[in-house]
This record gives sequence, C-alpha cells and structure tokens, in this order.
Amino acid sequence: MTKHAFFRAVISFLFNLITLYSGLHQKISSTNALQIVPPSSNDDWRDLASLLVETFDEPTIIPPSPSSSSTAANPLKNKLQITKWNMFEKSLTEQFAYNQYVRTARKMKGKKYAILIAKEYNPGSEENEFRAFYEVVGMAEIGLNLEPSTVVSEESDVGDATNNNIISAITTASFSALVPRATVGVLCVKSSRRKMGIGQKLLQKCEEIIVESWGEDEIVVEVEPKNRAALEFFRSSGYHYGGKADFARRVEEIDAEVRNATVRKLRTFEERPHLVLRKSVARVENDNRNSR
Repeated sequence: MTKHAFFRAVISFLFNLITLYSGLHQKISSTNALQIVPPSSNDDWRDLASLLVETFDEPTIIPPSPSSSSTAANPLKNKLQITKWNMFEKSLTEQFAYNQYVRTARKMKGKKYAILIAKEYNPGSEENEFRAFYEVVGMAEIGLNLEPSTVVSEESDVGDATNNNIISAITTASFSALVPRATVGVLCVKSSRRKMGIGQKLLQKCEEIIVESWGEDEIVVEVEPKNRAALEFFRSSGYHYGGKADFARRVEEIDAEVRNATVRKLRTFEERPHLVLRKSVARVENDNRNSR
C-alpha cells in the first residue's frame, strides 16, 4: 500500500467514525430529549429553586407613566429594583426556596407527596467544550390537601319482628368533614421553553402518579383568577371549576369555588384567593384512551 493510499484510508476511517458518532449522538438526543423525574442531586434542587424564583419572583419592569410629573421616576425605580435584585435579593430568595423544598421533601418522604422536574437534554456548545448535560426546564409539586366535604350517614332502626310488625326508620345525618384530596400544588415551565408541550408532559406524569400509584379518584388544582394562561392550560387538560366548563365568560362572573391558598412570595408566605378546578379519575382514564 502506498503512502498516499494509506492516508486516504485513514481519512475515510475517521470520516466514517465521525458520521457514526454523529448519528449515535443525534439518536441519544432525540430519544432522551426530555425526562420527567424526581430531583436526584443537589444541582437538581438548586436548578429547581432557580426556576421557581425566575418564574414567580423576578421584579416586574414598571412602564413609564404619562401622568407622572417626573418622566425619569419609573426608569430610575426600575434600575434600583433590578440592581437590588441582582446584588442580593435573587440569591437570598433562591436559597430560601431551596431550603423550603428540600425540607418539605425530607419531611414528606414515604407519604403521598412528590416533586417532579423536567430535564431537557442539551448537547453543549463551544462555551462548555460541547459537554452534554440535562437542564431543568420545568417542575411540578403534588400532594394531598385537606378540604371540607359533606358526609352523609344513614341508620336503620327495626321494630318488633316477633309480631310481624317490622318498622324501618331511616335516620339521615350530614356533617362537614375534612378529607384528603390529591392536589397539583405548583407547575411551572421555564419561560424560554413554554408552548413546547413540557407542561403537558409534567401534568400527565402527575396524573399518572395520583391515579395509578396513589389510587385517588379526583385531582384538584388551585389557580389565581388573574393567571389566565394557567386557567386555559388546565381547561385544555380537562379541568373545570364549579363543575362547569364555561371559560368564555369573565372569571369574576362565574359562580366558581374559591378558597385561599398559601403561596410563597420572595422569602415570606401569604394567603391569596384561588379558583378550584377539578378533574375526575374517570375523565383521566377517558382522556388517556382517547389519546392512544
């Protein structure tokens, strides 16, 4: 074999090797592009906390007000707010969220409670020397919440049967009791990854756990009335409030079930009114059959 032929063979071998690696890399990327799993490392919990803070806590830019006497007031306020946020508020809030969820997960271990994260495959870039990794792009929290429910009990009293004089009296009593109900507490997706089906896959996994592992017969979500995007998302997934699917009217005009829910804002907790949406197990099973 001549020297020229040898080099051609080596180049051809390297080209085929690169082609094979590229095909294998694309196959891995496509099959494992998104994973819905519990957090398994400290980095997962840190990324989860960062996602929550980015979604719910980042400061809102105040647009200039035409009626304001000082046109520079809002831009200055925005600049100070963003500077304060980037200097220390963001890191403190992320640490607070991290501690909250890690403590809750440890406390609820072995109970009907779960945190799921959506991890998206990233093949890397020149900035990290093309080192592949999984990026947390969504999360969901599910558990059991106590809610009031009307319980009806019946008692039958039988009279003297020796004289064939059977008297049956049924006494009915109803009372309010607190019953555990499977609830999707938090569900969010990174802003740059929305409208890509990630939230739907997270919700489907939550429903699968609640129905198949926990054996619950109803799923509840609580959504702030002003969060129209979340209301539409759950509506399209088969959730309804007040037993009605009337989302065309204004939320304020619908006779819906509303109750206060505790939410985290920065490093404190507060009560806010939420609409209660429900989905029955039968509807979940029908939806699953229709999607096959």
